[in-house]
This record gives sequence, structure tokens and C-alpha cells, in this order.
Amino acid sequence: MGRVQLQQGTLSNREREVLELVTLGCRNHEIADTLGVKERTVRFHIGNILDKLNAKNRTQAASLAIRKGWVTACSLDHYN
Repeated sequence: MGRVQLQQGTLSNREREVLELVTLGCRNHEIADTLGVKERTVRFHIGNILDKLNAKNRTQAASLAIRKGWVTACSLDHYN
């Protein structure tokens, strides 16, 4: 049953940043430290990302972001 896949534009800027860090394999506490927010806030953003992308887990969301070209090596260089 084809669920409608939302476009990346529906993610907030912060959700995109969190998704980029998830794609790098960062854990919630690492994302929180990098972005200067609480881990609870990261969990909130990840929940929103999963809902918006109809993803079952963070791995599926990261995979989708890579396949769709929403996350590239250039965007990830920002965090290295």
C-alpha cells in the first residue's frame, strides 16, 4: 500500500541537521553535543523525522536521505 513519501523540504532546518548527523552514525548524545541541545530534544526531532519520512527507524531514515540525495559528502563535511 503505497504510503506517500514526504519531500525533504517538509523537514525543518534543525531536523535536516539531525538527519545529517544520524546519517554519519552519530548517537543521540553526540548529536546533542554537536548541536548544543539536550538529548531529549534530539529524540523529539528524530521522532518527527521518522513520522515525516514514514521511516520505521533511524537507519531507514538515513538510507532514504542518502538515496534521495538529501545528504551528500559535502553536507557531511560541515560536521567533520
